Amino acid sequence: MPGIVDVGGWVAPAMELIYEQGTPAFRGQWPKIESLLELAALRPAQGDWSHPALELPVEPSRRARPDAWGASADAAPPALVAPGVLHDNPTGRVAALDEAGVTLQLISPGPSIDAVLGLPSNLGAGVFGAYNRYITAYCRAHPTRLGAVLQLHGSEPRWSAHEVSELRDEPSVRAVSVCLPVRISPEEGNFDPLWDALEEADLPLLHRPALCARIWSPRRLLAYLRGAGVLDRHPRLRVAFFAASPGELPDPSSRLFVVASAAALRGDLVPGTASLLWTSDYPLRGSLGPELEAARRALGPERADEVLVAAPGRFLGLA
Repeated sequence: MPGIVDVGGWVAPAMELIYEQGTPAFRGQWPKIESLLELAALRPAQGDWSHPALELPVEPSRRARPDAWGASADAAPPALVAPGVLHDNPTGRVAALDEAGVTLQLISPGPSIDAVLGLPSNLGAGVFGAYNRYITAYCRAHPTRLGAVLQLHGSEPRWSAHEVSELRDEPSVRAVSVCLPVRISPEEGNFDPLWDALEEADLPLLHRPALCARIWSPRRLLAYLRGAGVLDRHPRLRVAFFAASPGELPDPSSRLFVVASAAALRGDLVPGTASLLWTSDYPLRGSLGPELEAARRALGPERADEVLVAAPGRFLGLA
């Protein structure tokens, strides 16, 4: 059983780092991506590069969407964090987790990778493949503290299944997220290899709406998984949803989880929500300590142990 688990950590690697991890075929497609890149704005005191780096920008209409990380309007301003934790300083991140009392942090890519939705699926899969090798390398020195969330592409389900099979033995790999464009239905038979691979690897699905077309809300995806019998055919498949309200996930069970920020824990997510996972907004809103204490106060000791330790253990297949 793990200690306190934070499912909301993220990295925002410069695209230069993604390029370095890509296959020769991916690097051969690089000119198509390079024309889309922009210099990222420096974000002082937030663990960013000390010099401008290239990123794949999200289109303005998507930048304005509510993010998937649970940031709240009354969140604390950014605090100083170790330089490079969003790119290439995993040891600095682990030191921050030690200070906050967090045992394991799941790490997903920052918002810029959501722009993959606008790329051809084979090119998007190339970006994800390079990212997956970057993040497993980032977490490799601290696999019990930093959990890699693999990025998969719904338009390339066989490639995604192969990606799971190839990387499942990396000790840091803890979960996956799937990019779902508009013209795709996860109940189609060609998704079976992916569900099979996830169940065989005992890896859960962490659904990030920001990585998907707008129609793929938690409610819509859950309806497809249930209506197509995916949850029946794959009894070990576990799914977590970044959701604003538990009402989006009727009849929660030990296989379905809601991801909530400390701010949400102070609201209506607390009563009656059986499988709740805590997410910080590290490092954009400051150190984890204040958010963690807010979660403890909101939940009380017994419920805090369920949300911060026991439920994440079930989600990750450790309990």
